[in-house]
Amino acid sequence: MSEAVVAGHICLDVFPTLGGGTVLFRPGQTVEAGPVVFSTGGAVSNTGLALHKLGIVTRLMGKIGGDLFGQAIRQILESYAPGLSGDMIIADSEASSYSIILSSPRADRMLIHAPGCNATFGADDMHYESLDPARLFHFGYPPLMARMYADDTELVSIFQP
Repeated sequence: MSEAVVAGHICLDVFPTLGGGTVLFRPGQTVEAGPVVFSTGGAVSNTGLALHKLGIVTRLMGKIGGDLFGQAIRQILESYAPGLSGDMIIADSEASSYSIILSSPRADRMLIHAPGCNATFGADDMHYESLDPARLFHFGYPPLMARMYADDTELVSIFQP
């Protein structure tokens, strides 16, 4: 029984470690980077894992590809608790969403984002049976999910199964 369900956007965040001062990217330039840090991002991860860390039994519902990034997302979620990735929809023929975050120490970060299969997430991907016992439902980042704004009904359908 879940107390909370967090659904919607999930991605893999890729943070190359950039040292030194402000990095200016120019065509043809090579910028040295240190180790890369992988994390999950998006509302499903950010809100869902925060609730989980607070001790609230939470189900996470998102859509990931059957690719390496999707496997990494599942592995990261499972590192917090076995079964936490159990409600992820695996879209084998689609690519997982990811963001590359370029953040040098003294400058604002830059993001390169690929929406991946978040763009096809819809009401038919929801596990509505999980919502009934939950006291809290959070659906995150519809502006980053193309199907949510492709017509006037998809987002409404999420909230009116």
